[in-house]
Amino acid sequence: MTARSVVPAYVRPTPARVAGMPARGWTLVLLVVMVASLELYARSGAVSRLDLIPVSEMATRSIELLGDRDFVVDALLRSALLICVSFVASALVGVGVAYAMSRYRWIHRAMKPYVNVFYALPIFALYPVMVVMFGTGMVPIILLATLFSVVIVIANSLVGFESTPPIVTKLARSLEMTPSQQLRKILLPSALPDILAGLKLGLGYAIIAVLATEFILATTGLGQVVNRAYNNFNTVDMYAGIVFVSVFALLANLTLSAALSSFDWRRR
Repeated sequence: MTARSVVPAYVRPTPARVAGMPARGWTLVLLVVMVASLELYARSGAVSRLDLIPVSEMATRSIELLGDRDFVVDALLRSALLICVSFVASALVGVGVAYAMSRYRWIHRAMKPYVNVFYALPIFALYPVMVVMFGTGMVPIILLATLFSVVIVIANSLVGFESTPPIVTKLARSLEMTPSQQLRKILLPSALPDILAGLKLGLGYAIIAVLATEFILATTGLGQVVNRAYNNFNTVDMYAGIVFVSVFALLANLTLSAALSSFDWRRR
């Protein structure tokens, strides 16, 4: 019996390749298969064009819309701006609140019930209140998206801050480190992987909240483009808008993951 055969399975590294291809290669294969299947199904005549169109027509219409200045400025760039602002706000507020909750027990006890309630609260029900207070512009959408995504950032960041071993913080106090030094040199590096996981989820939540709010209640934006096309039975434009939503969400997630992966010491 060799030494390799007695190594427990759970400590063996994940194989870099399966059937000669890396994980990203299989991801691409699955994507191609799904797109091709959808294309063939739409062209088979088994479904009405009012319900589904071929993927090639979705892509063609999406490219045509990129040449429409009104669509790019009023819909695509507007929605991207709202998502970025909401995500940045939720990231700053979420990490700050989580740090305060981990440092001061009274803040933790005061905030924890509200953080838990937001998981069950239909946040879009607050939109009428936001409209009354701030009008129907960009502000209520940003506030709703921030409220929707900040909770997951707080929850993950709090797990990271509270997972720091107590002996480490005691050592920092014995060395007379200031609170800002403890945050920069101990707490943030220790909590960073959990914070990054919260930020990735927060981005997804911000995208969902902005587009859903635009779809239901706004008068402009990418979500409203899809809603207007749906109400007018304009299937081509509706699916073109869905393509933009899907591609934007995918690229945003991949870009954020690539930008933050170098900071994740657990992955390294």
